[in-house]
Amino acid sequence: MARSDHPGFPDVATADEPVPNWGRLVRTDVGTAAWNKREAGEISQTIPHHLVLLSFLPFMNRETRLGGARIRTANATSGMCEIVPAGADYWARWHEPKEVAAFALSASWLDTVARDNFDLPAATVMADALPMLDRRVAVLGSMLRDELQSDDNAAMPDLQLNSLLNLLGFHLLKQYGVGKLKHELGTLSDRQFNRLRDYMAAHLADTVRLDDIAIVVGLSSSQLLRTFRRRTGTSPHRYLTRMRLDHARTLIVDGIMPLSEIALTCGFSSQSHLTSVMRREDGLTPGTVRVSSGQRKPVGRLSSS
Repeated sequence: MARSDHPGFPDVATADEPVPNWGRLVRTDVGTAAWNKREAGEISQTIPHHLVLLSFLPFMNRETRLGGARIRTANATSGMCEIVPAGADYWARWHEPKEVAAFALSASWLDTVARDNFDLPAATVMADALPMLDRRVAVLGSMLRDELQSDDNAAMPDLQLNSLLNLLGFHLLKQYGVGKLKHELGTLSDRQFNRLRDYMAAHLADTVRLDDIAIVVGLSSSQLLRTFRRRTGTSPHRYLTRMRLDHARTLIVDGIMPLSEIALTCGFSSQSHLTSVMRREDGLTPGTVRVSSGQRKPVGRLSSS
């Protein structure tokens, strides 16, 4: 165990044991969680985890130090939490019994979440380790306690623990992360939008259903309609139609393929269908575009934003 054998020395947290001597502990590749009632003591740590502590009991005159700052003293009511960013040099001492839920999130895993879901280069969590109220942390901590105190011998399923850690990780990034989270407020991130465009471009000649493209970014059809319109100002169907028209215009100007073949290549059912849609959207026909192919400036080109 990481606890010193000498009285008065703090427990020392490590990457393998981010919450030393804190009772029942469960872990997955995503992180570690623990729950326990504990007497007065100390802890120090500098570990590659983001540590989130939820106190179920009030406390008085808890002392903490973060980095090279001075020691701070704070009081807290039950249900308050403390967040210690990964890599922080942290020390704490408390003078009365406590009951806590503790989560240690892998910094490398949270970096991956930040890159894949929020277009951030890494997960930078801004918190100063002082007690604060956070409703979502309180809910997740209570769920962990209920699970771990229900049966001391039962193993907590990895899927259940990972679900809690994922919810907590996303919350940390949204609430305390640094950088503009483009995924929040129901908008598509750059990564999601590029995936959708690539999928559409690869399936111009195919029948593309809304459900198909929603799956590409892990959204429901209704979520995709809402978020796509916020990003582009139009629907996925009209955006795909515009992509098909732009590609058709390029092929028409090249002057190699017959118009009937261009129509099928670009996802239109026939040459007359292509003509009808192009006339409605651009006020032109494939024939007039081909005749005036010296005018290379496209009509209605798509924006990437």
